[in-house]
Amino acid sequence: MSTQLNFTENKKIVNQMRYTESALKEKEHLIELNKKPFSQKLAGYLKLSGPGFLEAAFTLGAGSFTSSVTLGAAYGYTMLWIPFYSFAFGLFMLALATRFVTVSEIPVIQAQNKYHGKFIGSFSTGFVACFIASLVFSFGQYALGADSVTSAVGLVGLNIPKEISWIFIFVTSAPLALLYGRGNGTKYVKMIEDVMKILILIMLIVFGAVLFVTGINIPEMIKGIFLPKIPSGIEGITMLIASLTATIGVMDWVLFNNAMYSRGFSEEHETLGRFDSVMGGLIPVTLVLSLVSIAFAEAFAGKPSIPTSSSELASALISIIPSVWIQAGFYIGIMALIISTMIGLSIVAATTFCQSFNLEPDPAKWYWAVLILSPHIGFLGAFFGKPVMVVITVAAMQSIFNWLSGMSWYLLGNDIRYLGKKVVQSRIFNIGILLSITILNMVFLTFILSKLGVWPA
Repeated sequence: MSTQLNFTENKKIVNQMRYTESALKEKEHLIELNKKPFSQKLAGYLKLSGPGFLEAAFTLGAGSFTSSVTLGAAYGYTMLWIPFYSFAFGLFMLALATRFVTVSEIPVIQAQNKYHGKFIGSFSTGFVACFIASLVFSFGQYALGADSVTSAVGLVGLNIPKEISWIFIFVTSAPLALLYGRGNGTKYVKMIEDVMKILILIMLIVFGAVLFVTGINIPEMIKGIFLPKIPSGIEGITMLIASLTATIGVMDWVLFNNAMYSRGFSEEHETLGRFDSVMGGLIPVTLVLSLVSIAFAEAFAGKPSIPTSSSELASALISIIPSVWIQAGFYIGIMALIISTMIGLSIVAATTFCQSFNLEPDPAKWYWAVLILSPHIGFLGAFFGKPVMVVITVAAMQSIFNWLSGMSWYLLGNDIRYLGKKVVQSRIFNIGILLSITILNMVFLTFILSKLGVWPA
């Protein structure tokens, strides 16, 4: 009985977000906007977009950055297709997340609980694939972020160790995350989305500035983004798999889903949601990671060693980037992507924990602040680096639970009890969802086996 009461209470909160004054005004504006010419509609959609940029800024973290650096340094332009195609396959799941939000008022984790059981919803999706993962993967964010802060202040002759510089990452990301969802409307939700847009713009500017010095081969860039090429050798395949795992997964689906709930999306928002996943998600992620990869493709062409820390990266670039301002911009770009990812991890942790344990997702409650701050346990990464075996273990669990959660999402998308007449009716859409789930699971499994030394023998 208590579970049902809590479930109803959470549903009521979703109704309140959809029917806030700001959400209703946005709905009416969207109805009128859809009658406008294409150019006006495009401009209006860009202005209303937000959850896609939140998702993109979350994706642009230490994992995707390091993977792009490594692939660029090792393979030049040929691996630029990885972030583009990885996110493109993820668009099927983001479109499904949009359908869930715009048609039903039941959050997806609670829908999984209702139709497929709590092991699939609360445990597999919410607790393991989202909450636990958000804690574990924060270590890598702080490890790289603290290193970039230390390197940046070193440019002006200051020596601040990583054991102190992590504080900057905390004080710039935690307060912003704590603002998310406060108030009666969507004011602070939109504010955080705007912050994410600014952080992405910073990444584009500073990493783009690096290319002005390193140079760029436009034909090779286009070829590398759109024409996939598989690297040879076990090391290359392992690197490819690791890069694919860093782009989009269950946390990304759920973050995008919850972000749209927080904005009060309704049926009239479905086209906007899909537009946002492309313009706010796919394009920024592809651009930023391509800029990073191209810079290091130019800088490390023919060199045997591949850097791993931000200080090694910048040191290796000094010969071709003599300007201290460009070096400073490089560090600022890293900080921007770390701060944005930590905000995203905080939001994922709080929202999914509440949904998993039937807690009211209310920023005024004492536990909300605890949940928002929980991923910042990753500050220990500034002292000890990433807990490698823990990361591998959680990623291994994700491989299983990604598949379980993904299949649950597929079934929900075709379940008239959840979506009524708005179930997925496109065979191509369903095939795309299944391919996305299958590829993601295969990538995780192969990555874990290779890291554990089980495969290849």
